[in-house]
Amino acid sequence: MRILISWLAFNNDFDAEKHGIDKVKEDGPSFSFHKHFFGNYDKHILLSNQRDDPRQQFLINKLKHSFPGHAVEPMELPITDPIDLVEIKAKVETLLLAHKEHDLDLYISPGTPAMQTAWYLCHFTLGLNTRLLQVRTARFTRSKVPELVEVELSASPAPMSAILAEHAVGLSEGREDYKITPAIQPVYSKADKVAATDQVSVLILGDTGTGKEHLARHIHQRSARGSGPYITVNCSAMSDQLLESRLFGYRKGAFTGADKDTKGLFEEASSGTIFLDEIGDISPYMQQALLRVLQSKEVQPIGGKAVKLNVRVLAATHMDLPKLCREGRFRWDLYYRLAVAELRLPSLLDRGPAEIRSMLVHFMNSVRRELSRPDMLQLTKDAREALLKHTWPGNLREMENVIRRLYVFAEGPITVEDLHWAASEQPGSSSLRLEDVERQHIQRVLKLKQGNQRQTALALGIA
Repeated sequence: MRILISWLAFNNDFDAEKHGIDKVKEDGPSFSFHKHFFGNYDKHILLSNQRDDPRQQFLINKLKHSFPGHAVEPMELPITDPIDLVEIKAKVETLLLAHKEHDLDLYISPGTPAMQTAWYLCHFTLGLNTRLLQVRTARFTRSKVPELVEVELSASPAPMSAILAEHAVGLSEGREDYKITPAIQPVYSKADKVAATDQVSVLILGDTGTGKEHLARHIHQRSARGSGPYITVNCSAMSDQLLESRLFGYRKGAFTGADKDTKGLFEEASSGTIFLDEIGDISPYMQQALLRVLQSKEVQPIGGKAVKLNVRVLAATHMDLPKLCREGRFRWDLYYRLAVAELRLPSLLDRGPAEIRSMLVHFMNSVRRELSRPDMLQLTKDAREALLKHTWPGNLREMENVIRRLYVFAEGPITVEDLHWAASEQPGSSSLRLEDVERQHIQRVLKLKQGNQRQTALALGIA
């Protein structure tokens, strides 16, 4: 089947100045194509970037009336920003992949420059049987009749990437709500690539407190679904029955207490993203239920009929899922469904001493602003060294909480003695240095023996 695909040309398909949408321009791009070049096509998919657009239906009615044998199918691809190349590319890419078995001609004349660029990128990168077409109007041809022109692209010897990133100049300068350091910049660069491909599910791995939820939200915001809902679910916080009803929804009377139809979180996330945090904690029963949703792309509310889904799934865990799979505690098939793209965030300790120092400064600045404190937190040399030696098992979350407690309770410069109430365990107790570990163990045994030095020495086996 040969299919023509194009955007509705709001400004050029209608004689808007004189007649609004009541007059279709017969020399406009859509009508002109049908008049001169449509003969070999089985169908024309006419795209509108707005919902329930009356202009789209009015143009289709005009085309069908003027060309009775021409099949024209309306399709909505709502675009929040007509110059957002990332969003446009992701949506047309999904459309083209859904018709990948056909010959696709992309009529690039109608649309904004960003829409035209999206056609170029999809044609060049998807490997589908596509052509790029435009029409040269009669006044620019020697024959004084319109000409159909195919735009041909050829690859240069240099590597080409279809990764897109937009930066709003001036808007992000000075923002310190989250610091992207050199150690995690490669992870965020990969996340930008993943965000631009709408159909890819993502598994985010990393220890507790490494920033998995921030990375998931970053992917959502950079994707074509960024203007849609973003819903986070902590899978470890609910029982099977509660998690099933919250994710999938239920119908009135499905169980005791179900007094009304209730949408699940998958349905509420329609046209957006659902983030399943701590996915490694779900039971075998919920693993099977979730696998069924990912395979069928539909959800079945408890006591109801299946509902088709339009949602992107992101998941995260601090667990070693391949290890759980080998032990039979997690399904391999679910793991592969979730980990189409896999991103791993390093622990704060793995990021190195320079980044630990950088993050301490970052949190001292951000928490000061958050708590409206006029002065920066002051640390003595010993206190700063103790914080730098700490291994931060709770990662960024632990560090931020420690700095917040110091701002709330401390008076004057922070000393090592001030740190015992600021951290759940004193910085240095998780030190990698042998002398620190030895000192902490001696103090622990001394406390256990109620300060009796002789009994402590006997228990330790030392003089």
